Amino acid sequence: MIEGYELELYEPGCAPGASVYSARAHIDNDVSEVMPYLNAVLDRPLYGENNQFIVWEEGDRGYALRPHELAVSMILDRKQAREVLDKTIAEINDIWERRSEITPDYSKKTKPRILDILKRLPLTNCGDCGLPSCMAFAAQLAQGNRQSKDCLPLLEEESTEALRVLKEMGL
Repeated sequence: MIEGYELELYEPGCAPGASVYSARAHIDNDVSEVMPYLNAVLDRPLYGENNQFIVWEEGDRGYALRPHELAVSMILDRKQAREVLDKTIAEINDIWERRSEITPDYSKKTKPRILDILKRLPLTNCGDCGLPSCMAFAAQLAQGNRQSKDCLPLLEEESTEALRVLKEMGL
């Protein structure tokens, strides 16, 4: 799928002067065919319709794959950029090689909005989750830092439908 690339290292626009960089691999061939397979395999990716992009996180790094580019955040230097890009490309190529074993997922996935999550929560602001409010909990759910099961009132019988909707949202 991906055989080679041209590396670009740049300062992220959101943090000029920071000690970390982002890396971009410019890919000659169009790799959009692998995106539905990545969408099926990756944990909580954001996936755009028509194979325009797929975005995911692993640890503190963010990844974005577009038809001719792979971008990775939280890079310290050019050496680390090569290592991370090579490893990620190897994983993408492996998924492509195993595509006959994977059911591609073409469904568009977007990050749930905090207010949409908040509407499903019990709105007790009980603090049982360790956070000061249901709004703070909703924000943590949206970021993937908490799970629905961390909200004890959500686990009660009267919240079954809300919990089902949150699970459909991927939370």
